[in-house]
Amino acid sequence: MYRISTSMISQRAINAMLRQQNKTSETQLQISTGRRVLSPADDPASATRVLGLNGALGRVQQYQDNASRAQSRLESEEGALIGATNLLQRAAELAVQGNNGTLSETDSKAVASEIRQLLDQLLSLANTQDSGGEYIFGGFQTGTKPFISQATGSYEYQGDLGQRRLQISPDRQVADGDNGYELFMNVATGKVAEVSGAAATVFTPIASGDIVIDGGNGNGPVSLGAIPAAANAGERAAQLATAINGQFVQTGIRATIGAGDNLILSQVGGTGIDIQLSNSATTDTTGFTAGNFPGSSGKRNMFETLHGLATGLEANQPVERYIADIQLALDNVISTHSGVGARMNSIEGQQEMNADLELSLQRHKSTEEDLDYAEAIARFERQMTALQAAQQTYVKIKGLSLFNYL
Repeated sequence: MYRISTSMISQRAINAMLRQQNKTSETQLQISTGRRVLSPADDPASATRVLGLNGALGRVQQYQDNASRAQSRLESEEGALIGATNLLQRAAELAVQGNNGTLSETDSKAVASEIRQLLDQLLSLANTQDSGGEYIFGGFQTGTKPFISQATGSYEYQGDLGQRRLQISPDRQVADGDNGYELFMNVATGKVAEVSGAAATVFTPIASGDIVIDGGNGNGPVSLGAIPAAANAGERAAQLATAINGQFVQTGIRATIGAGDNLILSQVGGTGIDIQLSNSATTDTTGFTAGNFPGSSGKRNMFETLHGLATGLEANQPVERYIADIQLALDNVISTHSGVGARMNSIEGQQEMNADLELSLQRHKSTEEDLDYAEAIARFERQMTALQAAQQTYVKIKGLSLFNYL
């Protein structure tokens, strides 16, 4: 015989009421948070999937942060490159203007003064910092000022050759800048041929056509006219310089007189200088040795190019050699700018793809853990009704007694 006591009936009623109250509280918490899965125990499989989706979302958001960081630094670099382009274009105009032989010494110095101002501006642009205070053109050495002027006309790069790269997708990295060495320091210069002669030792006349020069510019060889007798090495050097410079338009060869009455020939942009001597033109009477002297190009930083241009103008000397150098420097800046633009476009495209992926992941996450409000509210109302019924039943059971039947 199984005996059911009053306390057992009461306890069962209380337990049922508490269970119903717990279900109601859980549903109420779901509605308040908007989440279906409040703990892994609610749906272990779904909780595992949500954990994986949260990890994927975190990675995508980090890619987006990296892309935004790279975009910001590249925008700062682009601004500096635009400034450098405008500056070098102005320097090229001034170089052509300053190479005009009709300019007075005062005019040449005025042009040189503006070149000096452009040089200071270029140095400032090369030391551009981003919004975070990091130097853009320092390579990995972002905390060190990359360019300094050691002495007049001498410049040093204190950065390195590094190029920092940021991950913007699982399989894509993008450089957030360019090191200043390749951009400003290691710049090609125009091809220049130079020939240094010795001082002439014999000053007898030189017949017309005995000296033939060719600047390698495609115009062919040119015969110099007759050179009269000279009194000394200085006068002979002046005679030859006048004759050679008189053919500058045809040959592109310019002659200057050195400190020891020797003649120095230079030619910019051609394949070299060719000198042919015959009969009365000898090494003794001209100071030159016959032969072909090819031109060569090298590397020079932009700052020294502008300094050399200004120095030449201040001395009222020809500066045609710097015209090609400035154009090459400008080409280097434009080429770098094109690369920056391509990277910025690439980042923008990747950001759009990352945003689409993030939206897709959020949608999948929502499917796994977000609450169906209509179903939850209907369930809450049912649970409340059941709870109220349990409470009312408990009250009635609590009031029962055998005395009611006596």
